[in-house]
Amino acid sequence: MKKQFVAASAVGMALAGSLCAQSLFDLAPDDDQNESLPLEWTAGLNFGYDDNPTPLLGNDDSSAYGQAYVGLTFLNNTPQTTLSVGAQIGVIHYFDNLDVLGADVDDTSFTTALYLNWTNRVSERLRFVSRNRLSYELEPDYSTGFQSQRQNGNYLRWSTDNAVGYRWSERLATYTGLRFSGLSYDDVDGGDRTTWTAYNDFRYQLSERTVATLTYRYSDTDGDGGVTDSTNQYILAGLEHRFSPQTSGVIRAGVQLRDVDGGESGSSPYFEASLNSRINEQFSVKAYGRYGVEDYSRSLRNLDIPGAPFAVYSDSDTLRVGFTANYQVSQSLGLNAGVNYAMLEYNDLLPGYPGASSVDEDLLNAFVGFNLKISDNLWLNGNYNFEDLASDAGRDYDRNRFSLGVSTTF
Repeated sequence: MKKQFVAASAVGMALAGSLCAQSLFDLAPDDDQNESLPLEWTAGLNFGYDDNPTPLLGNDDSSAYGQAYVGLTFLNNTPQTTLSVGAQIGVIHYFDNLDVLGADVDDTSFTTALYLNWTNRVSERLRFVSRNRLSYELEPDYSTGFQSQRQNGNYLRWSTDNAVGYRWSERLATYTGLRFSGLSYDDVDGGDRTTWTAYNDFRYQLSERTVATLTYRYSDTDGDGGVTDSTNQYILAGLEHRFSPQTSGVIRAGVQLRDVDGGESGSSPYFEASLNSRINEQFSVKAYGRYGVEDYSRSLRNLDIPGAPFAVYSDSDTLRVGFTANYQVSQSLGLNAGVNYAMLEYNDLLPGYPGASSVDEDLLNAFVGFNLKISDNLWLNGNYNFEDLASDAGRDYDRNRFSLGVSTTF
């Protein structure tokens, strides 16, 4: 019963959040599921309070809100194939009118999320892997690193990553793939991106628990109006190590070679790492870190200058770190907490755009929550979330959110 509750609680939290497939917490393809899970539905209803729902436009209105969602998960595992599917649809409604600079902001937002992951083990040597995700979101998903602050309005995010793995010998294997991804904002001009990435990993088994990797990636990004187009090449060396049956880590580091249309080109260091550990049956932690130049957020408006247009920069050097922890106090009570931190440096202002030559921003996001079992398949959920953004461009804000609700699985 205890393991069943832990699994159901984890599924509910994933659906209530953002169906975290393909996140910074998981840098290596994951098809380690050993048992199939039947189709399971999750539904929830939350009520909360947000003291700054539209932070980037200098508005400090607050409002109570309600959120409802329904989702499903399914996992089918055979010796040859692993298929996992998850979906969610939800709605968020703010009960007070949100007025920003004299204009109304949508009080109601719909959200959706879908993932489909498939692995086919053709033989002991050959496998195919496909990881796909589509989401329409309101709040940023800090674990994926697509954006670094709360926007005003929804955004569409999608990706499909398809690869083939082949073991050439007992120690040497390759993992080759092609990834397409996109990002489109409802209410942010110049923010849309489409990217394709080709990559290859050389994998060498150093020991029973350790794999050395040598990675090459080529990435091409198209932005709105062509002003944010760029290409990136990554040359990385790394290690994947299983410290114990319950703890594994991945680290890669190297150089990022960058070419920006109409802007500065050059090279910079690149680093990424993740750690997943189940300390015991009650306590588990996950952590990630990444440093590199991102293309998701290269334009911003200086709010210290009324009416200023967006400024576009060649680079946004970004450091992201974060962790989450889950502790099962008893069969009935689970606790969770986490921190995400992002440090961004916008450098090399493109010619023809007004603004500072560089801008620094720091964002801190932290949360705590609980899940209390009320009956066999009904839980009481509570969460507190804090955000703080410090910016050289007058975009500073802090934000507090509280929510309390119920969820069920069936």
